[in-house]
Amino acid sequence: MLRHIASALVVALSCGTALAGEPQPTVAEARGAIERAGAYFRDHLGVAGTYVWKYSLDGQRRMGEGGAVPTSVGWVQPPGTPAVGAAFLRIFEVTGDKQWLQSAQLVATALVKTQLESGGWFYSIETDPQKAATWCYRSLKTDGNACHDIKDNPHRNETVLDDNNTQSVLNFLMWFDRASGGSDPDVRSCIDKALHRLMRVQYPNGAFPVFFKGAAPGAAVETAAKASIPASWSHEWQKPDRPPYFVVNDNLPRDMGRLFLNAYRKYGDPKYLQAAEKVGDFLLAAQLPAPQQGWAQEYDRSMQPVWGRKFEPPGVVSRETAGNIDYLIELNEQNKDARLLDAAESAAKWLLAARLPDGKWARFYELNTNRPLYIDDDNQVTFDDKNLLHHYGMKTGPEIEPVFARLELARRGLPVSRQQLWISGMDELSPGDLSSKVRQLIDSQDAQGRWVEGRFVMGQDFIDGVFALGRFISPQASAPGK
Repeated sequence: MLRHIASALVVALSCGTALAGEPQPTVAEARGAIERAGAYFRDHLGVAGTYVWKYSLDGQRRMGEGGAVPTSVGWVQPPGTPAVGAAFLRIFEVTGDKQWLQSAQLVATALVKTQLESGGWFYSIETDPQKAATWCYRSLKTDGNACHDIKDNPHRNETVLDDNNTQSVLNFLMWFDRASGGSDPDVRSCIDKALHRLMRVQYPNGAFPVFFKGAAPGAAVETAAKASIPASWSHEWQKPDRPPYFVVNDNLPRDMGRLFLNAYRKYGDPKYLQAAEKVGDFLLAAQLPAPQQGWAQEYDRSMQPVWGRKFEPPGVVSRETAGNIDYLIELNEQNKDARLLDAAESAAKWLLAARLPDGKWARFYELNTNRPLYIDDDNQVTFDDKNLLHHYGMKTGPEIEPVFARLELARRGLPVSRQQLWISGMDELSPGDLSSKVRQLIDSQDAQGRWVEGRFVMGQDFIDGVFALGRFISPQASAPGK
């Protein structure tokens, strides 16, 4: 069954459909659009090489996650500063125009300046020199005591691995390091510092903390070797126990594993490969037993699923299970470990069996019963898919479907082509869909080079637009940063 469905999805992904009668875009049109978009972002929205999620049309209101941010503050979490830097690198890659490499250099410099002593980056970064002094930025040469003495900023030295935050910075910086021929030693020093610090906080079982300032929380506590499902669990929110607890939420293991695979491919240090393999070991240990061979979002030290936030009940999760399958496939391409594909295939079988009648997946499935599980708008557990929490997607679909096709390719020993420094959602578009997307981008771009959504210019629209246009302009360089 898995093979038949996956084969069908391979065909679907490879065909695509362009709109009938639609004028085909030209490379010249696409190149003009990509350069206008880049110039507008760089010349009108950048602040000392930093960027945020969205902007008012006059550029005066700048917003990250949670609301407006001051003019001097940049946002890190994609689609923030490193994602915009990656877009500039993509424009350079497909046009050869060095002004875009220089634009990416400004972003790289801003990120190097705001690397924390703990090794990574917080969600936001500060460009105002006076305000920057309230952070433990490595560029300010703060020693341990000076950092400790900073008052009124509890996040002053907090590295964030949540939501691909620090990982996206390092993937961008490694891409810049390669694109620039290693011309900036400060960039390489920053990368080395961060990667070695991350290896130091990796748990013995291969997991990573979501946040850290020093050592990984609870790293010395003994933990179970293999995941299991509790006989029962509370349907009322339970505050998480003391650490360690291990987080799969938002594909943290996948993003960390990919980061270290990228670092190994770029620099050849076997320690980076070992860190990536330890992530694989964690995923093998954290996979739940049959018949629910997916993964939970959070585990306690006994390696059983537990509550996270009030809208994250213990359960088997579809989105992160798909992300873990993707990582196991990619790690197997590197080290040819049959256990990885076996785990990926058993997880894919669970995903297929858990698919809802409408073709989507619930975000959560109840432990033991496998019933679709939801959180309503009162933060209460429910089995009814009505009145669901609106700020935390309770159903998903498009991001899961391509996994089955990639798994089929891997089982046949064929390359899956995910080995690249920057992965974009535009990588999934079929040739026909890509052509339609590019036509839409060209036609909807205004005279200033913007794609306007309501009263805002959205960073994600810019980044998706650049990567779609870049793939159209240069199909032979369709894997960004490869």
